Amino acid sequence: MLDNLFIVDAHEDIAYHLSYFNRDFINPSVPCMITLPWLKEGNIRLVFNTIFVPTEFKPQKTVETALHQLSIYDRIYEEHNTDILQVKNYNDLSRLKQDSRIGFITLMEGADPIREPRELDDFYERGVRVIGLAWNDQNQYASGNNTDSGLTENGKELIKRMNDLRITLDLSHLNERCFWEALENCTTIPIASHSNARSLTDHPRNLKDDQLSAISERGGVIGLVLYNQFLKTWGQNPTSGDQSQPTLEDIFAHADYIINLCGEDHVGIGSDLDGAGVEDFPKEIRTVADLSKIAEFFLKKGYSEERVRKIMGGNFLRVLKENL
Repeated sequence: MLDNLFIVDAHEDIAYHLSYFNRDFINPSVPCMITLPWLKEGNIRLVFNTIFVPTEFKPQKTVETALHQLSIYDRIYEEHNTDILQVKNYNDLSRLKQDSRIGFITLMEGADPIREPRELDDFYERGVRVIGLAWNDQNQYASGNNTDSGLTENGKELIKRMNDLRITLDLSHLNERCFWEALENCTTIPIASHSNARSLTDHPRNLKDDQLSAISERGGVIGLVLYNQFLKTWGQNPTSGDQSQPTLEDIFAHADYIINLCGEDHVGIGSDLDGAGVEDFPKEIRTVADLSKIAEFFLKKGYSEERVRKIMGGNFLRVLKENL
């Protein structure tokens, strides 16, 4: 592994898994992919820790569920303060270079818990610094990839308030119409925290070439998502598609495609680990500690150390420093 490699993972569903699968952050009682020991073992230095409200809790328990997940992170910050640092501003981010702690910067995946735009300030105070307006479904602000409606007036107002607070816009999950409308209203550097190239894997969660280019033209970063179905079509129909489980080679294929299209400054890692079961990820990735295998594999494929450092963390760090 590269010396002093600073790994950034732009999408980890930590509170979601802790909340609904009855496991512990240190000693899990059920199969999982993220624990504090594994984060430390893998030299993961900065995590976008998500707030995600599952469909079954909407709308009756949307806010309650989000606040519960925030309280889980608050407890982590308190109980593991020698290992975890909550990142809320540029100075916090800068401290990670001299600090051995792992940074957590909170990403809200679906803005449903913000009942109206003026409530954004409350979540900002709790540490939310990245927001994806919608998940796969539709809410009061935007529509995800399972729907076809556009950005609402409240959505435009929410983005305006995000701009004022320097909250990063996450374009993953938005349908194409909302993607372009959200981008038009955004004045900070946008990202796609966890999306791959649709030209390689034709899944609605992946991004088309013009979308990838639009993010890179704004200085943004696309986080490679490691969920099998977004890496390649496989195992669904014996008469079509590749039946073999995705591997590091498939991760590299998406990275290389996006780099050739957008440049090496616009690719990162957004694993989405613990957003699904262990079996839903490439066979070499069993825990978050295995993310370093991506760096090793990319080096073997001929990428320079500088390029690998950018992909594994440097590119997302640049965006956060500029936005914060």
